Formats: sequence, C-alpha cells, structure tokens
Amino acid sequence: MDFPRSFYEYRPAAHFLVSDEDAADFLQSQFSNDLRPFGAGRCTYGLWLDVKGKVIADSVVLCEGEESFRVISRRCPGERITAHLERHIIADDVLVEPREPGVAFELSAGGVEALGLELPSPGSVARVDGGVLFAARGAHYSMHVDSGAGADAIRGKLSAAGFAAMTEAEHGLARIAAGIPLVPDEIGEGDLPGEGELERDAVSFTKGCYLGQEVVARMHNIGKPQRRLFVVQGKAAPPELPRPLKNADEKAVGELRSVYPDGGEAWAGVAILKTRFADLGSKLFDGLNEVSVIRPLREGVRND
Repeated sequence: MDFPRSFYEYRPAAHFLVSDEDAADFLQSQFSNDLRPFGAGRCTYGLWLDVKGKVIADSVVLCEGEESFRVISRRCPGERITAHLERHIIADDVLVEPREPGVAFELSAGGVEALGLELPSPGSVARVDGGVLFAARGAHYSMHVDSGAGADAIRGKLSAAGFAAMTEAEHGLARIAAGIPLVPDEIGEGDLPGEGELERDAVSFTKGCYLGQEVVARMHNIGKPQRRLFVVQGKAAPPELPRPLKNADEKAVGELRSVYPDGGEAWAGVAILKTRFADLGSKLFDGLNEVSVIRPLREGVRND
C-alpha cells in the first residue's frame, strides 16, 4: 500500500502460539499456503478454510523455531481460528496457546527506516526490541509488539519523524487502491478464495493436501468464479452493512461488504457481485441510492 508518510495502528483480533513436536506438520495440513521450509525467520500469509473450501479466516504465520509458530490476524477473531484448529487435532502433539493481542503497526519503507530498522526481505521476520518486524505480503511491512510501552515508543518515534497516524477510513481507501481484500469483511464465511482472487497470494497449488484444497484446486484448474470483488462508489451517506445490491431490473446481483467516507458525502467500498451483471460503469442500487461499479478490486495486482 502507498502511504509513505503515514502509519496505521491496530490491535490484532488474533494472536496465539502453536508449538510441540507435530506443530509444523499440523499447520501445513491446515493452512492454505506453503509454510515450508520450516525455518526460523520465515513468515507466510494465507487462509484457514473449511472442508468445503470456504474462507474461515486469514492470518500471517511466523516461524519462530523448528516447532514454534506465532499466528497473527488483523480482523479474524482468534477464538474462531483456534477452535477450528483444535477440532482437527486428533492424535497430534500440538499445543495452541492464546496470547494477549498486543499492538500492530503497518508501515511504509520510510516508516521502518524512521525507526532505525533494516527492511526485512519479503517472506521474512526479524526480532526487534519488544516485538517482531515482518514482510508477509511483498513489500508491505508490519510490526507487532506485546506491550503498550513498546507501542508508545514506536508511535513517538514515528510522530517525531513526521509520520501521521492513519484513520480507519484513510487506511481502508489505501487498501482498496492497492487491491487488497479484507478478510473476513469482504471475503469470509460462505465465500471461496477464488471469489476474492486470493489464490494470487494466499494459496499454494504445489504444497500438497490441506483442508479445503480439493475445492480450491478444482476452481482454479477447471472452474470459474461466478462472483468477484469490485470497487464501488456512492454519493450519499455510507449505508449500513452488509447491504444487498440490485440492478435496474430489481434483480439481486450481490452485496456491499465495506464502505469508507471519501470526501463530503461520497464514499468508496467493496462489493461482491455476480460477474455477469457487473459491467464496469454500470449502476446498481442499495435500496435507497445509486452505486457505481468502478473496477475489479484486484485488477493489475502483482503477487510480489
């Protein structure tokens, strides 16, 4: 995302550890992306799916040792992810331990450098004073600290260097501009990864079996999603969510999943729409006001 002189701060919805002698193989069998090689200092973004290949949650998995992993998710509740994992621990020696959420920051390269830290390479994690710094999705940098004092120190250094804290709306608009789906808000329970084009950066097609893999692979190889995420805009006050969308013929064509104020009474957001009805520039209706279809959310998004 492009916010060179800003930073975004949040409390993760999920933060827990997975350890013991079967932890690596167990997580590999559950996670949609490839965690191998299991070496300390690696981080991987991916999804947790159900047996039908539907999205339960997303997270970043940080490998901290041979059989020790830290799992962090910005929006997906830790209780939901850990309950899902524990249902599938049969005879495995795996320990799942919830942790306090801590505080996380999303940073630009300039923000990392303003903290006096070296930029981690994509897919790597480094220990820093009071926490970890990682780049799980290309050149998008995240920092997680366990203590409020550590967060205060980071916030203070960034502010002193001229970096401003982003609001939720500012961050949401930047995320949409970068073509990054928000799980579980925009793609979540009841949705397939392919409907959010998450196979680009959250799914491995070479790692072998994992929960939901058969459905995901079938859609990728021989199917075609009937729905897709689109950027949409409106000019009235942002509506409550989720909100059904209809076309001019009163036919239900999708659902508005996110909205962010975008100056005055305008807003921008993301909707999941049936692709055969989602012509760019077409007008939809949320029951009260007109909604314009702008572009596919992930149009032109790179995988690095």
